[in-house]
Amino acid sequence: MAEMNALQDQLKNLRDRAVELASTVLSLGTVLTEQANQLSREDEVSRLRVVYSSTRQQLDIAKRSEDSVRYGHSKANLILSLAGLGLTATAMVSENKQLSTISRYLLENPRSKGRPFGNVLVYIGPDGLPDDVEVVSVSRLARESNRPESEVINKLRARGCLLFSKEEFSLLVDKLVIGVREGQLHLPISKENLSKITLSSQSTLRAKKME
Repeated sequence: MAEMNALQDQLKNLRDRAVELASTVLSLGTVLTEQANQLSREDEVSRLRVVYSSTRQQLDIAKRSEDSVRYGHSKANLILSLAGLGLTATAMVSENKQLSTISRYLLENPRSKGRPFGNVLVYIGPDGLPDDVEVVSVSRLARESNRPESEVINKLRARGCLLFSKEEFSLLVDKLVIGVREGQLHLPISKENLSKITLSSQSTLRAKKME
């Protein structure tokens, strides 16, 4: 009888230990799952940062290109203006009054009007982030098509894209990073979700500009 009781006590102890081990394994599994999720979220944040950095570099390159084209266009206008006024470069340097005349002429010269420069935006297509992002020079497209920039922008949006300025894109990525780290967002982020986030981002940007 005593041996039977001892065996029952051993079995009870074993069951208790098994329950404890099962609980420990379950807790450990939860911790490992959370760590895996956190690593996955940080990996997505890293991907967003890479896209952001690459896009910023492309923006800077496109902007420098626009500045270069603007300079070339202004230089060509200057040459045409000098030819139209029948003045030489030597005469310009020697007579301040003539310089003033040249300046007024260039400002009023119709050849320099209607030629937009420098409007470079971030284009996010229907596939969203991070796979459908590029930089587009709205000014260049407007010049090439001989259309207003507003018409070019409307045409791009009609294709189902979102357009962001440099500041707006920076603010958008900041919000996406927060959302991903909190587990509210996961890559890829669709254009529809980006549209919702964009509304609040633009409101925040406008508020900052008013401060």
